[in-house]
Amino acid sequence: MAQNLANTNLESDEPLFDAADVAIYLDDKLVKYFNGNDMASVSWTTDNVTLEIDAQGAGTAVKNHDGRGTITLHLNRASDTWQDIMNQGVSTGYHKIDIATPYEHIYSGQSLLTKNPDINVGGAAQTVDAAFSCVKISLEGNKAA
Repeated sequence: MAQNLANTNLESDEPLFDAADVAIYLDDKLVKYFNGNDMASVSWTTDNVTLEIDAQGAGTAVKNHDGRGTITLHLNRASDTWQDIMNQGVSTGYHKIDIATPYEHIYSGQSLLTKNPDINVGGAAQTVDAAFSCVKISLEGNKAA
């Protein structure tokens, strides 16, 4: 039987995502000019909770208070942010990274660029992935209820 589209609700509960709604700041300066689709990546080093099981199957859950991780900014090398990073150098001091999306807020107040990123020079867009090692990465929701 054919469905009557006039009676169908075409709206979705999922809003249309717009990358222009994402704001990334490095040391309170807006980051612009990324390398294609990825703007930033966030990865935590350890699990929030670990579960240990003994030889007889008894389990113990342990809360981990280690919020270390890595925030990688995926930049076009023509970005002013990349120029700032090169001028500051590796491990010369802590940086603040603040990422706000329509869904979450990610923040690290103590981030170090621990090594120069790999650079490839070729015919494609000139990109660089600057990875910052963070003492603690905080994550909180940012979606209006």
